[in-house]
Amino acid sequence: MKPFAKHLLTSAMGNPTINSLLVGLGAGMVLISITSQEPIHAFTSFFGGPFSSPFFIGNWLSLSIPYILTGLAASVSFSVSSFNLGLEGQVYVGAFIGSWVGLQWGGQHEWLGIVLALVAAFLCGGLIAFLSSWWKRTRGFSEMISSFMVGYILILVIDHFLEGPMRDPVSGLISTRFVTEGFRFSRIFPPSDLHSGLWISLGTAVTLFFLLRFTSGGYALRMVGKNRTFARYGGISVQRVLFWGMILSGGMASLAGVVDVFGVHGRMIRGFSAGYGWNGIAIALIARTHPIGVIPSALLFAWLDIGAQYASMMSDITPEIARMIQGIIFYGITAQSLFRWFQFRKREGEA
Repeated sequence: MKPFAKHLLTSAMGNPTINSLLVGLGAGMVLISITSQEPIHAFTSFFGGPFSSPFFIGNWLSLSIPYILTGLAASVSFSVSSFNLGLEGQVYVGAFIGSWVGLQWGGQHEWLGIVLALVAAFLCGGLIAFLSSWWKRTRGFSEMISSFMVGYILILVIDHFLEGPMRDPVSGLISTRFVTEGFRFSRIFPPSDLHSGLWISLGTAVTLFFLLRFTSGGYALRMVGKNRTFARYGGISVQRVLFWGMILSGGMASLAGVVDVFGVHGRMIRGFSAGYGWNGIAIALIARTHPIGVIPSALLFAWLDIGAQYASMMSDITPEIARMIQGIIFYGITAQSLFRWFQFRKREGEA
């Protein structure tokens, strides 16, 4: 083996993130071998299914859209060494606000209504995340616990509205009425679910990358995340940066919800997000909080989901296989990241 290739392989195998991915995929293969009567056919269906036709390729890319946005949301909070565990609730809030604006605004200047829905969802999600940071400063509450609890409560509150005043009486699902066609994002790859919201997610990733790397605000975010004491001595207002970091995080999570509603469902359906927020945390950790790195990480998680859906139709395994693999990857990467985070907090005198 050539020295460069050997060095590359050794570095990859020594990377805890790569190891977690390999363990997760290996565990998936073991689970498929145990549960399937035709493991070879199940393997090929699971790992190759997303590439089997334009329809599944489009659905794979479509599912990556909310994953990119929630991955970016988690990346921002991690960049300032804060944990926003309310992403799932913030996704739900964004979808709810977007649906409400769409239902109220339908039929008149719908392009303006779409902009209003995106801005309103972003601001509501940002405000919710900001509260956790504010409570941390004024009351000493952990932002991890408060963001998780607020997000969970909001899901229950929104479910109340979906089951009550906003429910579509003629729908067989617990959902709102459909927004008008003018609020639906155009399809890129019909008949798949891929829609023009893809450009929003990619544009957000590129914008965040330039914000973090080439602006004074981005420099402040990165310095606060790496060393708060150094940032204070450098004249950076740490609390202000923490506030803005959580606002950006919550706002982008809510964007994931409204984009998914306008792009795929056309209405808000109870439980539609199915773990977008939690997967976003794992996606950000795999990408090491790099905004551009979030894109391939999101594609990986979407590939696992679509592969499991395809394999459940074409072979004898269930879609829960993907959840198991994602869970193993999530816990492996989260464990190492939490360890580094607690070391950081201890070093900063906050643990």
